[in-house]
Amino acid sequence: AVAVLGRAQGLPPVGEYLPPEGVAALAALGLDGVLRSAGHRPSRGTVSIWGNDTTVRRDVLMQPGGRAFCVDRRALEADLRRMAGEAGAVAQTLSVPPVVTGGAGAWQLDLLCAGCAPLTARFLIDATGRAAWLARALGARVTRCDDLTALALFWSGAPTEDAALRSESLPDGWCYAAPLSGERLVAVFLTPAAALPRGAAARRALALERISESRLAGGLCAGARPEGFRAMAAGSQVTEPSCGPGWAAIGDAAMAFDPLASAGMTKALLDIRETVGDRALAPDALAVRRRDRFAAYLAELSDVYAAEQRFGGPFWTPRQSS
Repeated sequence: AVAVLGRAQGLPPVGEYLPPEGVAALAALGLDGVLRSAGHRPSRGTVSIWGNDTTVRRDVLMQPGGRAFCVDRRALEADLRRMAGEAGAVAQTLSVPPVVTGGAGAWQLDLLCAGCAPLTARFLIDATGRAAWLARALGARVTRCDDLTALALFWSGAPTEDAALRSESLPDGWCYAAPLSGERLVAVFLTPAAALPRGAAARRALALERISESRLAGGLCAGARPEGFRAMAAGSQVTEPSCGPGWAAIGDAAMAFDPLASAGMTKALLDIRETVGDRALAPDALAVRRRDRFAAYLAELSDVYAAEQRFGGPFWTPRQSS
């Protein structure tokens, strides 16, 4: 028996590109059928301007797997919740977090709501994202490596025949744009929190200005209508420990990647296979695997940022020398 505890759904999640590795991870879980929904667009790959003024296209047809998608996160997560229900999982929406006591094999969860009976569980999974709520409640610490912040704008009336993910470096950060179905688009500007003006209106104006300055994203947004805005943490972070006897964090609750890696959803899907089921690793082995993965990710991220030498200043200089 499985219980899924969570808050009411708020703003749409941000993070739309599923590369071939992510498509393969979905297939390995028997879930790739969700990508047949009309809300998800097959993507030929990525287009970038990074390190020089040349536009570079990387076609997924030349990569193992050969399939990528720009996905509608709200539709994807709704489909996964529906499938979980059809498989027998029971969902419970909570207004406050539960109180967790006990230990491996005999967890107790007090749901703190009228008419809600306490739950018992053999195993707990923390899928609370960057908040890592359960891991923190069990004594873990979250270490943030930087204060990168994403300023995301949702657009309508942005037709494009090319569903490639666009990314481009800018003097004080970088941006990306992901075309979705129905002439919708997500465009995001990323910069340090310390560089942001105060107030949502000023931050939205900054995002609009930087996205319009981008050759790749600005061209897609020209003539489109911005209809929503949100700001959120987007830096690298790691939770330690991220697993233990009878529990494990997955996805961003275990470690969160810079969006430049385009690996957030893929990592979460891989975490699932390593955490539950026939391929589940013991806590000690899983902890080692995760430490190695995070170290390799940081090294690769450093190389990508160092490839951009046209700009300096407070955003680029620390990343070019790390």
